[in-house]
Amino acid sequence: MAEAAVGGPHLPEEIVTWEILIRLPPKPLVRCRAVCRSWHRRLTSDAKFLFAHHRRQPSLPLVTTEDTHERRIDALDHSTGERRPVARAARTAADEHFDVLASCDGLLILVAYGGVYICNPATRQHAPLPLLHVYCIAGLYFHRPSGSYRVLCCLKTTEDGQFRAVYQVYTLGSGDLRCIRKALEPWTSGDLARAMPMMVSFQPHVLAGGRLYWQPIKLPGAGGNGKVNNMLVFDTMAESFQHLLSPVEGAFLEPFEMNGTLGLYDYHGSTADLWVLEDHESWAWSLKHRIKLQVMAFSLVPDIQGGVLLLSENEESGLLWQYLQHVSGADGSISTRYEWSAYLKLRRHRLRESLVQHSFFSMEGNNGGGVDGKPLFDGLSTVKVLTADISELH
Repeated sequence: MAEAAVGGPHLPEEIVTWEILIRLPPKPLVRCRAVCRSWHRRLTSDAKFLFAHHRRQPSLPLVTTEDTHERRIDALDHSTGERRPVARAARTAADEHFDVLASCDGLLILVAYGGVYICNPATRQHAPLPLLHVYCIAGLYFHRPSGSYRVLCCLKTTEDGQFRAVYQVYTLGSGDLRCIRKALEPWTSGDLARAMPMMVSFQPHVLAGGRLYWQPIKLPGAGGNGKVNNMLVFDTMAESFQHLLSPVEGAFLEPFEMNGTLGLYDYHGSTADLWVLEDHESWAWSLKHRIKLQVMAFSLVPDIQGGVLLLSENEESGLLWQYLQHVSGADGSISTRYEWSAYLKLRRHRLRESLVQHSFFSMEGNNGGGVDGKPLFDGLSTVKVLTADISELH
C-alpha cells in the first residue's frame, strides 16, 4: 500500500501491518502477498508477524462428514454458522480411513489414502509420516527446548505374556523413533495398556500449558472401591510422565483446553459443572460455574470460552438428523441451534490456523510436501450449516 500510494497520503507501514493486516483471516492475507515486494517478504517469512497473526485466529472445533463421493474435515465456526473447509478425500472402493489424529498450532495429523500425514491446511502443505501408524499416535506437541514439533507414540508389546505400553517420540523431519521414560502404572501394563490406543481414538489427549492430559479414568482406590478418577499427564518440555487427580468422580468427564489452562466439564445430565486447574503442581482445582442444560444431550464437547457444544435428539426427523446447540457457559442459554446430520461427526480436536513456515514440509523424502496439496485440499468450499428455530426454548 505504501509503495502504491504515490502522490497521496498513506498510512505508516507499521500501522498497516500491525493494525490492519494482522486482523485478516489467513486466506485474504495470503492474497495480500501479491501487493508489493515488502508485503510478500513480511507475509511469507517474518516469523514475529506470522506467530502474532496465528495467536489472533479463533480456535475452532473440527467436524467430519461423508457422502457417496467424498469425505471432508471442516472447522465449525458457530459465530457465523459456517463449516470452513480443512481437507477432503475422495471415496474409493477400498473405503479407506479418513480422520484427524492430532492437532497443535495449526498443524494436523491426518490419516488419508492409506497413510498418515502431517499437514497445514492454511498453507495447503502436507508431508507423509511413513514411520507412524494410525493407532500409535498419542499426541502432537511443540518441544520448546529444541524448537521442534514432535509426535508422542504409544506402542503395544507383550512381556511375560502381559501387554505392555511403550512410549516413543518422533521429531517431525527426522528419520527415527526415540524411546522415552516409562509411563506410570497402571497405564503401562495389563488391560489398560491394551486399551490405550483405542481410548485415544475416542478421547484425544488435551494439550494445555505445555502438557498433554489423558482422559480421567476410574482407578481402584483404597479397598478397591474405585474412589478416584486419575489422569496421566505428559510434560512436553521434560518429556516425562506424571499423575494428576481430577477434582470429582463421574462417568462423564470432558477435559479441554481453555485459554492455555486445563478445563474439565463434569456432566450430570441436566447440569454441567466447569472445573479449572488453577495450579498443576498442587493439584488445585476451582469450580467456576454450573450450567443448567435445557435439553438432554447424548454428546457434549466443551468450547474454549467455557461454553459447550452438545448434540441432542430431533425426534421429529428420525435417526438421521439431530440438533447441535451452542450453550453459553455464563447462563446456560442456547445461542444457536443447527440441524445436524448423523453423518456429521463433532470431533474433539480443534484448529487455530497458522501461516508459519516449517522446514519439515520441504525436507528430502517428504514427497507431497510442497504447496500443491492435492488431493487433500482440492475443491474445498465453505458450507453453511442449517439453523433451526430456537424461539420455543426461551
